[in-house]
Amino acid sequence: MKKNKKPTLKSIAEQLNISVTTVSRALAGYQDVNEKTRQQIEKVAQDLGYVPNLAARRLVTGKADAIGILLPVPYGDMRDHFLSNFLLHFGQALHAHDPNIDLVISYAPEGEQELNTYRRFIDSQRVDAFLVMRTRRYDPRVDLLTLENVPFVTHGRTENADKHNWVDTDAQKGFEQVTQYLIDQGHTSIVLLNFPERIFTSQLRAEGYESAMQRAHLPTHVVTTELTEGTPYKVALDLLQSDRKFTGFICASDVIAYEVIKAANTLGIDPMQELGIIGCDNLPVSSLSQPSITTLRSSFDAHSQALIEILDPYLKGYTAPLRNKLVNYELVERQSTSTSFSSVF
Repeated sequence: MKKNKKPTLKSIAEQLNISVTTVSRALAGYQDVNEKTRQQIEKVAQDLGYVPNLAARRLVTGKADAIGILLPVPYGDMRDHFLSNFLLHFGQALHAHDPNIDLVISYAPEGEQELNTYRRFIDSQRVDAFLVMRTRRYDPRVDLLTLENVPFVTHGRTENADKHNWVDTDAQKGFEQVTQYLIDQGHTSIVLLNFPERIFTSQLRAEGYESAMQRAHLPTHVVTTELTEGTPYKVALDLLQSDRKFTGFICASDVIAYEVIKAANTLGIDPMQELGIIGCDNLPVSSLSQPSITTLRSSFDAHSQALIEILDPYLKGYTAPLRNKLVNYELVERQSTSTSFSSVF
């Protein structure tokens, strides 16, 4: 039995009696092809089951048709629940936007080799643009990409946010609101368990928390913690046993909030009756925890769509003015902020 030949640009051109060049440029998205002709070409290509040779297409267009994300976490360490959930939503949104654009994910942990990894990707032209995660106040990745004139958008801001594309949550406003929420419940000794100060959003969260505490004439207390295994738990144990007798815990992540609950249970403290605990990001652990965790939620889909809209012109080979988008948080109330709270200290 004779095997059907794989459809090619030439077979599409022959069927329509046009040049191979016209077919190639139409399928590559060039704007110099008549719209009616383009539609005819796309229909025939679809009917024949044509699959483009991406390697050849990339040689012609000079584009990789790919977005790069270099994860700033240790190799193989996916305990950062935020990143893993974000990547799932972003990957789905990108595929829905254009299934021909690849998402290239690799590791570039903080340290001396981080910028070398970025340079290797830049020099090899493996991607058309980068999405930079977990932005720092003074971020060398942003400086490098700007210097090399490589398209990128950051998820989060930096001290130089007016000079690059970004999408972020309004952390200052969100953390001010949840601090006031605990104050309104009667908590007067409230601590913020924050990300390390090098992370830009850490500063914004602290500003929101401090604003609400100072307005209520309450003393502030900010403790930073890495998300490494066991660290938030140890920090929570120390705070729960301190002389300050903290009852309110505002956490930069649901993962930290979960560790506060675990530490409270270890010490025989009822987190539902004796504490008020708020997390952030509405990660799966927040609803699965016992008690479930009140949290700040911001749509991963909204973030993904905003990031893709900013990157889209660069993926098509165009230049674009700088853009940014601020996404609000909303409070999701669960069991860890019981309205029946009354201080027992």
